[in-house]
Amino acid sequence: RAAPKANTAARSAEVTQWKSARRQQPQMPAATDPEKEMADAQRSRLAAMGFMLAGVCHEVSNPLAAIHSMVQILQSKRGVSQETLDKGLANIASNMGRVLAITRKLGDFSRVGTDSPAPVSVDQEVEEAASLLRHSQWGGTLGFEYSGAAEAEVLARSGQLQQVIFNILLNAAQAMQGEGNIEVVAAVEPAHVCLSVRDDGPGIAPENLARVFEPFFSTKPGGEGTGLGLAISFEIIHELGGTMRASNNAGGGACLRIELPRHGNF
Repeated sequence: RAAPKANTAARSAEVTQWKSARRQQPQMPAATDPEKEMADAQRSRLAAMGFMLAGVCHEVSNPLAAIHSMVQILQSKRGVSQETLDKGLANIASNMGRVLAITRKLGDFSRVGTDSPAPVSVDQEVEEAASLLRHSQWGGTLGFEYSGAAEAEVLARSGQLQQVIFNILLNAAQAMQGEGNIEVVAAVEPAHVCLSVRDDGPGIAPENLARVFEPFFSTKPGGEGTGLGLAISFEIIHELGGTMRASNNAGGGACLRIELPRHGNF
């Protein structure tokens, strides 16, 4: 019984180290030399992945252990029924799917595109992310409202901001089980572009507000999601020189707020 406590203590230490490192790591400066900027971005991502590594090992070892156990069970039985075989193979496929989802997300995050940051329309990125959500299994009955700002532009690589917004929208939709309303508001300040995403779901438990951006933290049932969506989104926003915060709305539901440097105001 002492082992779980030791694992919990070790995981807590890893998270503390990750948070400390994120506070100390400088944000990306404005674009100067494209090659240097790309190298800096790559180093930043690899550093972030380094702090995720212990969590990755833990998250991958669990489904691999389950697969190993199931294979041993099936091998130990003679004349296995078709029903038992089907259940065993379904268990293996489910756990393999989780491992693949984790490795794909980390692989995508680790690669910095060869394109240089360019002005991106926040309105366009929100609309494209919302379109992806509408065509997903979670978007069919959701209410979606967007208050845009035509002059809201930020510097980002292709697809970065859309990925972040889609991750936030997807988390909101899943929290509401696909039924509810999401409101997105863009606002322009002299030096920043602000984007707020609010839902009318159950909100975030107070004790979890400080943890929602931790790698592999998730309140979803076991096997659902990777716990990496918001963590990777946080890293992307940090890389772009911005901030990302989570809170609860006064009337219920959660709110995620992004602030990014406004293009032309560095």
